[in-house]
Amino acid sequence: MVKSPQAPSNVMMADLESDLDELAVACRILEMEGHGSRMLGHMALRDPEGRGIWLKRYGLAFSEVFDHRDFILIDFDGKQLYGDGKRHSEWPIHTEIMKRRPDINVTAHTHPFWGRVFSAATEPLRPVANSGTYFDGPPPRFELTSELIRTVEVAAAMAEALGDSLAIFLRNHGVVFCGDTTARATFMGVRLEEACREHLTLAASNLAWSFPDAEEEARKIKSTGSPAAIRANFDFFRRRLEALEASGHPAFPARRLDVGL
Repeated sequence: MVKSPQAPSNVMMADLESDLDELAVACRILEMEGHGSRMLGHMALRDPEGRGIWLKRYGLAFSEVFDHRDFILIDFDGKQLYGDGKRHSEWPIHTEIMKRRPDINVTAHTHPFWGRVFSAATEPLRPVANSGTYFDGPPPRFELTSELIRTVEVAAAMAEALGDSLAIFLRNHGVVFCGDTTARATFMGVRLEEACREHLTLAASNLAWSFPDAEEEARKIKSTGSPAAIRANFDFFRRRLEALEASGHPAFPARRLDVGL
C-alpha cells in the first residue's frame, strides 16, 4: 500500500465526504451500465476548497469503489496531497478539463465497448433516439493520439478539443464525459454509451435513416435535461445498483473490499 502524506484531520469535511461517497456510487453505476474495463477508468471530483481534485485511486475496478476512502486528493500539478493508494497515470485528463472549465465539477474517463468502438469512427455521433440528444450536438473527437494521455501537454490539447461539450471521444481509445454534478456526469456517460450502441446498430443495418434537426434536438434537451430529471435518473440507477448488489452478483460486491492498495 502506498501511503501519501496525510493532511490535517479537517481535510475531509462532512459535506465533502458525502459528495465522495456519492461519487463512489456513480463509479459502481457506470460499471453496471457497461463502462467497466477491469481496473481501467477513473472519475474525479473538483475539491471544493480549490486544492485540486479527488481522483479514484489506481487498482480498483469501478465496482470496487465504495466510499470516500477510495479517492485521493491531488493538486493541479498532480502532487498527491491526501489519501492512501496510487495515482492513475492519466490524471491530467481531469485536471486540464477542470482548469479550463469552471462549470465542470465531475469528470470521467472510461472504456465502454460501444464508446471505444465508435471512437474509431470518423463520422459524428448522431441522435438516433433520445439518448443522443443530451450532448447539444455531436461530441468532438480527439485525434492527436490514441495512446494514454499521461502528460499535461496532451491533456491540455484534449481539453481544448472538448470545448464547451460534455463528452469527447478519444480516438481508438475510449471516452471522456463530465458535468456540473456527479448525477449529470454519470447520466452523460450512460447516455453516451446508449447513443453509440444505437448509432452503430443502425449503421450496420443498411437501412435508410434520419436524425432530428438542431431545433428539435434543442427542444428535447430542454424538456429532459433539467437538474430534477437528471437527479431522478441518478436515483433510479442507484436503486438498480442496490438491488443488484443485494442479489449476491459476483461482479458487484455488496461491501467495500480491502484489496491492500
